[in-house]
Amino acid sequence: MEAPLLEFLRRRFGLELALCIEERWRANFGLAPGAVALPGPRHQEYDDLVALLTEYAREASEEIHSVGRWLAFSCMGENHLWEDLGLPERPALTNLIGECFPRLRQLNSQNMRWKKFFYKQLCNREQVFACRAPSCDQCSEFALCFESADPQGSSWEFPLALTARRKSEPMELVA
Repeated sequence: MEAPLLEFLRRRFGLELALCIEERWRANFGLAPGAVALPGPRHQEYDDLVALLTEYAREASEEIHSVGRWLAFSCMGENHLWEDLGLPERPALTNLIGECFPRLRQLNSQNMRWKKFFYKQLCNREQVFACRAPSCDQCSEFALCFESADPQGSSWEFPLALTARRKSEPMELVA
C-alpha cells in the first residue's frame, strides 16, 4: 500500500484500523507486505477509473491520487468494493468518497453501489448505456443488486432495458 494512502487511512481510521484495512486489502488481492499493486490483465479499465476519480478529486494532492489508485485497483476485486478495499462497512466507503471526491459523491444521489456507479459513469462517457461492473456475475450477492425479470426467480437477466435506440436520445431505463 502506498505510503500517502496508508497515512490517509491512519488519520481517518486510526493506526490499528488502518493496518487492519491494509491487511484485509492485501489478502483480498494476494499481495505480500511490501508488494506493489500493479494492474493485471483483467484490469483494462484501471486507467479510465483513475482518470474518472482524478477528475472528481477534491484536490490534486498525492494523497488523494493514491486513494484514487487504490479505489480503481480494488474495483477489479470479486466482492463489493468496500469489502475489496478492506473497509469495515459500506458507509465507510461512502464517507471516504465524500471526503476525497465530493462532487462524485453528490452525483450518486440514488445511493447506487459504488463499483456499479463508477462503471456506469465510464459507460455514460462512452455512450454505452447497458453495462455493469466487471465481477457482478460472480458475486454471491448478485440478487441484491439485480432483481429477476421473472417474478418466479427462475432466471437472471440484466435488469435494465435500453429503450432509447440512438445514443443522442435521452436514456430511459426500465426495471
